Amino acid sequence: MEHFGILSLLPSVLALILAIWSKRVVPSLLLGILVGTIMIDIQNNGAIHAFLFSIVNLFGAIAGHPADADAGIRGMGLVKGPGRAELVLIVLLLGAFIGVLNKSGGAYAFGQWLADKVRGKKGAQLSTAAMGSSLFTSAYFSSLATGTVFRPIYDRMNISRAKLAFLLDSTASPINVLVPISGWVAFMGALMVDNIQSVNDPIVGIAKTIPYNFYNIVILIMVFLVAAGKIKDFGPMKQSEQKAKETNQALKEAAAAKKAPEKEPEKEKEATLRGTASDMVVPLGISVALLVVLGLWNYTFIYFADIPEIPLDGNKMLIVSFSVGIIIAFIKYLSKGLMNAKEFLNELYDGSKSVILGAVIIILAVTLGDVMRATAPEGVGAAAYISEVASGVIPSSIIPVAVFLISGFVAFSMGTSFGTWAIMMPIGVSLMVATGGDPILAAAAVLSGGAFGDHTSPISDTSVMSSIGADVEHMEHINTQLPYALTAAGIASVFFLIAGFVI
Repeated sequence: MEHFGILSLLPSVLALILAIWSKRVVPSLLLGILVGTIMIDIQNNGAIHAFLFSIVNLFGAIAGHPADADAGIRGMGLVKGPGRAELVLIVLLLGAFIGVLNKSGGAYAFGQWLADKVRGKKGAQLSTAAMGSSLFTSAYFSSLATGTVFRPIYDRMNISRAKLAFLLDSTASPINVLVPISGWVAFMGALMVDNIQSVNDPIVGIAKTIPYNFYNIVILIMVFLVAAGKIKDFGPMKQSEQKAKETNQALKEAAAAKKAPEKEPEKEKEATLRGTASDMVVPLGISVALLVVLGLWNYTFIYFADIPEIPLDGNKMLIVSFSVGIIIAFIKYLSKGLMNAKEFLNELYDGSKSVILGAVIIILAVTLGDVMRATAPEGVGAAAYISEVASGVIPSSIIPVAVFLISGFVAFSMGTSFGTWAIMMPIGVSLMVATGGDPILAAAAVLSGGAFGDHTSPISDTSVMSSIGADVEHMEHINTQLPYALTAAGIASVFFLIAGFVI
């Protein structure tokens, strides 16, 4: 038995219900993993053994085991493969990098400079959308870097952190699906080459999906319309905006009523006064430029020129570029006297500590995804179950919209676009090919659905990064963003339905 039938969805469904009800992501993920491991152990060793060893199995799944393709083992948890450890390292490096940029006063000075250029709420929001869309080499980096720059500006202009998180999340994920310079595109391209016979070049294959990648196009258009004030705030976002306006105004009035402002610690004050915009722009700019060059080299240049591929995947490119950025910051700050070596190392440490919770959530989220995707007895076989159900009930004319909606549900349930693409690409493409349709359209529906579900799920790493970047309570971000994402998904569904009949 490869799956548990409809019960295969139980771990993810329970995790989602608890996350929405309790507004606590970590316990929700732990519950989902626990339920999954209990189901697996009951099948393998019986109910008594599953109960007695439930806690051992829970943390055993999180620690995980390596993948072994020859033995048919998908792998699970933190030690599934080197990419998992690299992912945690990326998160810690990002936290450390952002930490020293803030401490130097460079981020504050850059924010002040940008604030002088920004004219009003509309300008701040449009600038956020533009910066979030331009840092397309990494969704994590886009969310954290853009959030760091704009948090103080939003506070000053009485714009809610929830609005910031929405703009971060709704640019970081979709733009990575559309722009062919990132590890995301490498993964998507590999899936297309594997599943579509007519696709030999992954970059060309991805380029062909862009006109049909309806959700990602629609949500990006919505982001700029919301930022420009053409679409008014609605749903929970409207309430968060009103709350932010009232709260920030009250804080300003309270500060103005004080006879004397609180004194900043001397070191904080010194760093803030002495830091300049270049202390943010130079290390950050070099890091981004290096990431772009590495991405272009491996994901674009090698297909148009006879040059060797750099032995770096997407994760390693991020590690290299962020490490170089930290080194540049170290040299610059010490040469200017902003920090000494000990202070710099302390700020790196403090910055990495600030994102530990995010790293924990990511580890738990990918573990739950592993439990859901792997077939029994390694996992609960949710992927196999969905494949059986989907392949038997979908008429050919509605395959694109059905694949989009199912991919969205899977990604929302599992909190991963990558896992969803890996599961749904063979299903969607096979269904489309079998009925004589265009497999590129099916691939675009999978990519759109995976992105939609991923960046709206409470257990998604990209959503978590947007909450961290905006420094907002995670479930507030999810609840305020969801109506906008659902609106974009509704519009995209109409386009996919029309395309299914026309193309």
